[in-house]
Amino acid sequence: MKKRIIAAMAFFGITVFNTVMAQETVKNENPVKKLVSTKGTINSSHKKALKVNYKGVEYYIIDGIWHTKFKNKLILKQPPKGARLTFVPEGGEMVTMGGKKYYKSNGIFYKKIKGGFYEVARP
Repeated sequence: MKKRIIAAMAFFGITVFNTVMAQETVKNENPVKKLVSTKGTINSSHKKALKVNYKGVEYYIIDGIWHTKFKNKLILKQPPKGARLTFVPEGGEMVTMGGKKYYKSNGIFYKKIKGGFYEVARP
């Protein structure tokens, strides 16, 4: 009987020890900061943003995604219809809708207009 009690106590002791050790956390002392983003807000980025001013509002385009600035942070923003660029953002591909040609990049449609510009469109 004593052997069973000792074995049960040893089993219990090992279980408690393993449980305590399993909850130990390890801190990362040297985190790498590349891009910090929280729910559509960019706090910092190593990429250069293209600045576009349209109707008094400054927009910033990073990898074809449009943002506006609020309290030193970039916030995701739908591009305004009619805003013009001299190029289609990276990854743009030609699509035809309703017989009209558009360029689509990151879900945003652009149509080519006179003067070599591309205008944000809503087909």
